[in-house]
Amino acid sequence: MNAITRHEPAPATPSFAMNEIIQVANAIAQGGLFGSRDPNAVLTLCLLAHAEGQHPAVVFRDYHIISGKPAKKAEAMLRDFINSGGRVEWHALTDEIADATFMHDFGGTIRITWDKARAQQAQIAGNAMYKKYPRQMLRSRVISEGVRTVCPGATSGLYEVGEVQDIVAESPPRQPDPVHEVQAIEHQPAEEAKTRKPPLQGPIKTRAALRTACGAFVSELHGCADTDMLDEFLATPDAIALVEQVSAESEFMWKGDGADFLGLEKEIERRRELLKMEASEDWKANPLDAG
Repeated sequence: MNAITRHEPAPATPSFAMNEIIQVANAIAQGGLFGSRDPNAVLTLCLLAHAEGQHPAVVFRDYHIISGKPAKKAEAMLRDFINSGGRVEWHALTDEIADATFMHDFGGTIRITWDKARAQQAQIAGNAMYKKYPRQMLRSRVISEGVRTVCPGATSGLYEVGEVQDIVAESPPRQPDPVHEVQAIEHQPAEEAKTRKPPLQGPIKTRAALRTACGAFVSELHGCADTDMLDEFLATPDAIALVEQVSAESEFMWKGDGADFLGLEKEIERRRELLKMEASEDWKANPLDAG
């Protein structure tokens, strides 16, 4: 395969005042376009983008927040690597193997290979997204490792989305404070006790388990790179069952508890609209002005 040639760097981005960056961060957080409605988390990435000479609005194109942890998309890493003078030559890119050589005048040359055996060693072969899209997952791991080795600045000091999803999945769940929960139950007013939420009716029988399932669902949702992947994911029996259960039980489950799972179907539509926008010719030509 031919080596990818260097792209000319984009014109310098004008400097923004702090209040302008805050306004951008608030707007992106309110839209929930890349996995977080926390304006402080979004602001951090906006400041990172601005420090690197980019428009703060690129955060929803290049970055993602997964369970509060920032990630940079593999495509953004590769683009920044090429724009900084890097070159990459792909030797193989299939469902079985991703193999490429990364070259940079200051970082040297390295050949990186990810295949099924390495995915199994890294314990990601059982990942649901890997089972559905092995080529894309292997490609992302090769890009992240190759770019980080010869031009670490192009990663912005972050891991790519799939790596962060694995880190989150391996992290032990936060243990609730049993004393606090007991006190809340003991001091529950009599009238509130009469209207206590009924037990779950679907296949998932506890609220904590349903929250966990919804969190995993949203992580996979934002891991879909295009609308075809999104449609395939939403057509799986597990996805269909979860959406139906949340829709049926959200009326009494999620009001006022801050989980926002009433917006699960809206989150699907937001992701679909974003993918359509990124696939449009206007967006490819000028992502900051498109849409």
